[in-house]
Amino acid sequence: MRKVILDTIISLDGYYTSPKSEIDWFGFNREEIEWSKQILRRVDTMLYGRVTYLEFSEFWPNASPSPDGFDSEIIGKLNGLQKVVFSRTLSEVKWHPAVIIRENPVNEITKLKVERGKDMVIIGSGTLVSTLVKSDLIDEYRIRIRPIILGAGKPLFIDDQKRHMLRLISSRSFDNGVVALHYEPAN
Repeated sequence: MRKVILDTIISLDGYYTSPKSEIDWFGFNREEIEWSKQILRRVDTMLYGRVTYLEFSEFWPNASPSPDGFDSEIIGKLNGLQKVVFSRTLSEVKWHPAVIIRENPVNEITKLKVERGKDMVIIGSGTLVSTLVKSDLIDEYRIRIRPIILGAGKPLFIDDQKRHMLRLISSRSFDNGVVALHYEPAN
C-alpha cells in the first residue's frame, strides 16, 4: 500500500504560514535540501490543494539551481512528478503532469493509496492536510520546526473532534536551528 507523507515546515508556535500567507521566514540550508530529496526520491505523486498548487506553479517551472538555493534534483522532481490537485474551483492546470480532482479528497486518496506506485507527498496545502489528518490518512509526518515565533498565523493541524497520537521515528537538528521530526501514527 502506498503511503501519504506530509513534508511540512511550521513555526515554533505551530503555524505553517503567517496571517497574510507569508512564508518569507522559511529559508533552507543544505541539510534541509537533503531531507527534502530523501522524501522526493520515495514518491511518484504530489498532492496539492488549490492555493499551494497555484503558488508552486508560478515558481517551480522557472526555477534555476543556485549555490545557496535548490539544486537541479529538487527542481526536476517538483516539475516532473505527477501532481494531483484537489479543487472545486480551478478550471485548468497548467503545471504538468497534473490532474484536477473535484471529488472528496478522503475518498480519492483512499483509492490512490491502494493503486500501484510509489508513495505520495503533501507539501503545504493546509486545508487538505487538515482534512487528511481528521481522516487518519497521513502515514508519515515529516515536520521541520523553524526557530521563530510568529505570534499569529494559520495552524496546520486542526481537528477539534479527536486527538491523533503519534510515535516518534527519528529527530535531528540542523545547523540553522531547525529541528526535523519524523512521526507515524501510534495506532
